Amino acid sequence: MVSVRHWTGTESKALRSAFRLSQADFAAKLGAHKRTVRYWEAGRAIRPVYQAALDTTLSKAPDEVVAAFRDWLRPTEENDVDRRQLLKVGALGAGGLATLGVADAERARWLMSGAGRPDAAAVAVIRNTLYSAMQLDDMLGSPAAQGLVIAQQQLVEAMLRDCPPALRPDVLSLHAEWTGFAGCLAWDEGEYATAARLYNLARETAHEAEDADLGAYMLCHLSQLALWQRQPRVAVDYAVAARAWVAQSIDRPLRAYVAIRAAEAAAMAGQRAACLTALDEADQDIAGLEPCHPSQSRAYFVGGALFESYRGNCLTILREAAPAAEATRRALTLIPLQYTRDRAMSLLELERSLIQLDEIAEAAAVVGDAADLTAQNRSPRLAKAIRDGRRELSPWAGSRAVRELDDRLAARDIVAV
Repeated sequence: MVSVRHWTGTESKALRSAFRLSQADFAAKLGAHKRTVRYWEAGRAIRPVYQAALDTTLSKAPDEVVAAFRDWLRPTEENDVDRRQLLKVGALGAGGLATLGVADAERARWLMSGAGRPDAAAVAVIRNTLYSAMQLDDMLGSPAAQGLVIAQQQLVEAMLRDCPPALRPDVLSLHAEWTGFAGCLAWDEGEYATAARLYNLARETAHEAEDADLGAYMLCHLSQLALWQRQPRVAVDYAVAARAWVAQSIDRPLRAYVAIRAAEAAAMAGQRAACLTALDEADQDIAGLEPCHPSQSRAYFVGGALFESYRGNCLTILREAAPAAEATRRALTLIPLQYTRDRAMSLLELERSLIQLDEIAEAAAVVGDAADLTAQNRSPRLAKAIRDGRRELSPWAGSRAVRELDDRLAARDIVAV
């Protein structure tokens, strides 16, 4: 007899594949919705009622289906590559177990899937771990936080399986925050489809937790992602939705951030008046605010530096180059030195306004300054932005300033010109 200690998306997909059923047909067999099965296979925890349904389905399965199910999960030469990869995904996850002598991949995965019955103190500890991961990403780039995110997502999913009803909204919000942060890391890596999937999953989980602020924050991420995909009108839609959810929020930094995201989306969509109005609203909300600890606001990074940086970007898009450059220069005086990616991105925003002002030599110099900061921050998004910044200078490729920039870029292996 085959039994499953705890069902995850891996086992669920294996059973579905053994039956040779589509997600819709498998969902109908279990009395679930197709979307629910899709969520399982994307990594969402499987509720106890469906754990039982999967147990029953497997126990009643024909012998040939059970044999196929075994084959899907058996570590053969082909799929053992995937199982070994599981042991490498994070230094604090299964890889850490392997270091402790847990060499069997199935055993390691089982150990990682369990958590004790959670309480408020455990939620607080894991949320503090999230804050640490966010700050690692801010300072060193997404590669520094990836292993931590993988391990903690698995832990929170395990907590949801044995969560007291009174604590469930908090654990759901925590799960949504980790999922959304994983989306941020995927965005930084240029994996836009994965980022969108994780942001949407986080938004839906936030709504399940009835956490309006977190839902609005995820909509901001989706708006930003749409801009990077050159979809400004989609970005406006997300920003409008975020503003509706955050209208009654007491979180001032978050309200300001939503207004900033709305301003940038409006600028990219050619909505000048809407952009300037949103900037004015953000300016009012941000008065007297400085960046704070993530425990105080989802938009903990909001302050004068961020506002001036985004104001400069919006004004550059609106072709108001001189005030744009002034705003970005102010931002650069305010951004703490340890936030190297933010400083580099602001330098690249300054480049675009300098090009509009026909200050090509200075524009090339600030791109080089941004590239120098990649020694501290290995963000793939930053590397891409630097390559894009160099392409903006293509019309002046023969100038001395751009040739000198090319020499600086060639010295940085993160950048290929």
